[in-house]
Amino acid sequence: AGDDASSSSTAALKVSMAKLLEMLESASAYVDSVVAGQAPPDDAVGRRIADTLSAVPRVRPEVFDKTFADSLQDMLMVTYLTNVTKTQLTIAEKLNETLGV
Repeated sequence: AGDDASSSSTAALKVSMAKLLEMLESASAYVDSVVAGQAPPDDAVGRRIADTLSAVPRVRPEVFDKTFADSLQDMLMVTYLTNVTKTQLTIAEKLNETLGV
């Protein structure tokens, strides 16, 4: 069951990252087309893009990678400990059944 939770979390993360990438590519394509003169500028859209980008903290790629890796390691450790605990509980239950406690 822990593996299912871990794989569903990973799948959700992948879907989320794919949607984010798609939105960034769409915004980038819009900005490129405005800069190239192929699309008329829209002040409201420009403000939304600027507001969104200003809300994102500036993080160096190596710092982001380390933080992400650390969080992933934490999640994997919790998953591992959950599985160890479940195994210990199963063993304890079987011993109790065997010994008639």
